[in-house]
Amino acid sequence: SNTGGNIWVFEVDDDRQVSVLTNTLVLPNYRGKDKDVPSGLAVSPDGRHLYVAGNLGNKLYEFDLASGAVSRSWKVGVAPFDVAWAAGKVFVSNQGGRRPGKDDVKAVSGKGGSVRVDPVRYIASEGSVSIVDLASGLVRAELLTGLHATALAVSPNHRYVVVANAGSDTLSVIDTRI
Repeated sequence: SNTGGNIWVFEVDDDRQVSVLTNTLVLPNYRGKDKDVPSGLAVSPDGRHLYVAGNLGNKLYEFDLASGAVSRSWKVGVAPFDVAWAAGKVFVSNQGGRRPGKDDVKAVSGKGGSVRVDPVRYIASEGSVSIVDLASGLVRAELLTGLHATALAVSPNHRYVVVANAGSDTLSVIDTRI
């Protein structure tokens, strides 16, 4: 993925030689002008879909890998960073936490978005993880974590997702049965 809003696709042959394919996946425009910036990526277990965090647009995109087109998208928290697939759900870490409400102290995030901020330190006041249930197609929950939620890891049995909270120097453990 790159800041130009593209995801390059590579092929690995039987001899483990890598070559660039001519097709790339392109994220939609953010606020009608610039391409959204892809961040975290996760492939579905069946290899048919790629889930991509759109960092500027605060969205999760589902690409159909056969066609290269966006098949679905969901609104998630502010500045989504990483994506993990577990137990029929997609987990998205949001560096800036939940989207701010009208009475929240906020600041500019990215190219025109906004983020909840601490009124004293004027930094993002929370982090979160959005949980998208793929069967229903709905955002099932948004859980608060520590500050600056970033990297995600899935336990081998897919029972837990762990998020690194870079601004809090902590980890949050999420039970995937939620």
